[in-house]
Parts: sequence; structure tokens; C-alpha cells
Amino acid sequence: MKDLKTFYEEYKNKTSAYSYAMGSIYFDQATVAPKDGVPYSNEVVSFLSGEAFAYSTDPENIKRIEELYKETSDPLEKKEIELRLRDLHQISKLPKEVYVDFQKAVADSQYVWEEAKEKDDYALFKPHLMGLIEKRKHMLTYFDFEGSAYDYLLDQFQVGMNKEKYDAFFKEVKDGLIPLIKEIGEKGKKIDNSPLFENFDVEDQIKFTEVLKESLNINPRKCYLTESVHPFTSFFSGNDARITTRYHADNVMSAVLATIHEYGHAQYGLQVDPKFEKTTFSSEIGFAMHESQSRLMENHIGRNRAFWEANYPKFQAIFPAQLKDVSLDSFMEMMDVSTPSLIRIEADELTYPLHIVIRYELEKEIFDGAIDCDNLDVLWADKYEEYLGVRPTTTADGILQDMHWGAAYFGYFPTYALGSAFAAQFYNQLEKDVDVDSALRNNEFEKISEWLKVNIHQYGASKTFDELLLDVTGETFNPKYYVEYLTNKYRKIYGL
Repeated sequence: MKDLKTFYEEYKNKTSAYSYAMGSIYFDQATVAPKDGVPYSNEVVSFLSGEAFAYSTDPENIKRIEELYKETSDPLEKKEIELRLRDLHQISKLPKEVYVDFQKAVADSQYVWEEAKEKDDYALFKPHLMGLIEKRKHMLTYFDFEGSAYDYLLDQFQVGMNKEKYDAFFKEVKDGLIPLIKEIGEKGKKIDNSPLFENFDVEDQIKFTEVLKESLNINPRKCYLTESVHPFTSFFSGNDARITTRYHADNVMSAVLATIHEYGHAQYGLQVDPKFEKTTFSSEIGFAMHESQSRLMENHIGRNRAFWEANYPKFQAIFPAQLKDVSLDSFMEMMDVSTPSLIRIEADELTYPLHIVIRYELEKEIFDGAIDCDNLDVLWADKYEEYLGVRPTTTADGILQDMHWGAAYFGYFPTYALGSAFAAQFYNQLEKDVDVDSALRNNEFEKISEWLKVNIHQYGASKTFDELLLDVTGETFNPKYYVEYLTNKYRKIYGL
């Protein structure tokens, strides 16, 4: 019989190979694969997921991993195995047929969601969404956990989080930001941002994406960029991350900020210590931690004046007709206009967390059994009217706008706001350690990238978010940095 370490290396190799194959299929489906071929590839994914499940949860394999956990004297290896067993001890309780059925339902749902969004046809997607909710609830009956079903889901996306912690966080965010949003609406100066919503040729937008890739030092040998219905990032190895963006002719900043956001994810994956390849330290980075890096890039870098001092002349050169009369000062104000809107990924920084609150509160009610899911599209619209004073007139701008529920990512959304708060706290320290403005103004992004690598990225999941925050900033998570950052920024913009 193979020794335990040899077995574990083979186990990691095989499970990683399954993940790579299924990830490749998903990326192709979302980007270049012919749509009529998706049903067949979903069958392939279903089969592969079943094989991967059977191998990874084989009782003998789990037993040998547990033996290695007991025997190893390496604290880092013990922690990595503990992370793996955390998931294996739960998922192994599922019958294979339940797991495979769920994976097939997810694949089919994502395919239908894309069509439903394009057609603005919630009725097409609704049975798939209802099915996923019920299947997810059924799967949870097999697991052992403390707290509610939704507590368990929240913990799956960011270890250590639950409703109590998120409720406290969102209360602080709402208490700090809702009055400011109201004050801006009543007393803030008027900013005309219409020049950013004229017609911007998509081919020209793609040209500016090449400028962004150069400015951010995106290595084409390690990071691939293409288009999809909803921007996302896929990770294949420490040398292979793939990101997507989406271009809108009537909203030029959408693709710009989405590209920078997704590269934040990619950069994180590409800068994890190579020795963590194929381990849970690479694959199990918390989603809030990942969002902290994408939101830091999108907001603290992509909306930074110094970044645009270096790049705005190039932007103007590509779009002279639209921007020739728009000064840098005006452009910076236009980019940060705060107004209640319908689309989360295009929301301004100030109202963005309310988009997350809406989804968080709906998910709580879905999994606590507090609402009738049959009316979910209307409840979504009601929440938008309650929190943002706007109501979607189409489901494409409402419940169909995000891909997450179609992928059964219940519990993911809150990590966007939590990650944004992490980002503010990390960035506060970054500014103390690095002359960020100088680095951006002089196209020396590598100074920022290196700081992120040394302080955050290299560790992957080998440190918890509280350990990272404490090590980097000197304190555990403190949402005041997020609230104060937004308050100071927007009071200045609106002259309050």
C-alpha cells in the first residue's frame, strides 16, 4: 500500500484534474461554446461531477486523509487537511445520486438563466430557480451544523460568518450610509454624468481594454480576457486565470470597472504561493476575501484620480468626440455620481451595499421559510422600491440581472459588501506603506501588486480573514473604515 503522503499527492492531483476539466467546460459554455451544444456538455459535466464525487468521498480515501491528518507533524499541512476534511465530512453524507442531480440542475439552470435574461422572460427561469432552492434545502437535511440553514450557507462562502455577524455589519452600513444617500438627494450639488452614457463604439472600448491590461501589468501568458453575459473569473492554476467582461455601447465605464474588478480576482489567484498549488489553501480562499481584492482594485484603484491622470489622456484619445470637452476633474465626478439605480454591477460605491442588503434579506427569508418563493420576482422589486426608491419594470433589470442564483450560489452575495469593507481596511494600510498615487501616476502598478502579494495574496487560505486583517492592519475586522471612507468621499464630491 502506498504511504500516506504519496496517496495524498495522488488524491490532490486527481481531484484537481476533475476540477480543471469541469472548469474548462463551464468557461467555454459561458464564452465561446455554441449554445445548442450546451445540453450535451451539461450531461458531460453531470457525469464528471459524479465521478469526482465518488472518488473524493470514497470512505477509504477519507480514512487515509484522516490518518495523514493525525500523523503529520507539519502544522501547515495539518491546517490544509483540516480545511479539506471540513467539506468532505459534510459532502460525503450526500447520496451520489442527490449530488449528481443537483449538479445537473445547476448546469441546466445557468443555461436557461442566460436565455431568460436575454429575453426578459422570468417565467422561463422560474421553475429552475424554484427547483434549485428546493434541492439546496433538501441537500442541507443531510448535513450536521449549528445554527440555521442560512447560517450554514453563509459559512460556506466565508468561514466564520453567520446571520448574527452579517446583521450587525449591515446595520452599521445602513445606519451610516442611508442618511447620507438621502442628504445627497436633497442637498447635494447636481452632477451631469450624461457624457458617459453616449454611444461608445464597442470596438473602441476593446482598444481601451488593451490600455488597461498594460497599465495593470496583466500578463497574457497567465491571464486571458474575453467576453460573457455576466463578468466572472475562472481559476485553473497558479499560472492560468481567465476573466470576462461585458461591453455596453451606452455605458462606457461598465466594462472598464468590470475588467479591473475581475482582474482583482485573477491577480489574487495568480499570486498565491506556488507551493499551495492543488491544495485547499489555493481553492478555498473565502469569497469575502476574494471580493476584498476585486473591490479594492475596482474602487480604490479603478476610481483613483492618480490612476486616471495616467490613463485619461489615452481614454480621451480613443473617444475624442464623446470626451473632448470633459476635463479630468469633471470625469472623476461623473464616474462617482451617486444615484439609486437598478443594476448591482453598475451601481455607484455609495448605493452598492444596499443592492447587497436586498439580496441578503431575500436569501434569509428564502431559507428561513419566511416568504412564498412563488412571488420572488415581485418581492425583489418591492425591496428595490423600499431601499433605493426605484422599481424594475423588467425582470432582466430585476431578479434576472445576476447569475448567482442560477448557479445556486445562495450565501455568496453578502460577501460583496463584506469584501468591500475588508478592502477599505486593507487599503487604509496600503496607503501608509506605499505611495499609491505616485505609483499609479507613474504607471508603476507593480509596487501595489507586490504589496498585495507579500501581505495578502501569497497566503491564500492558510490564514483566516481575521488573521490577515490583524497581521496587515494591526486590528481585526472593523467596518468603520468602510463607512468612513464612503462618507468622506461622497460628502466631498457633493459639497456637503
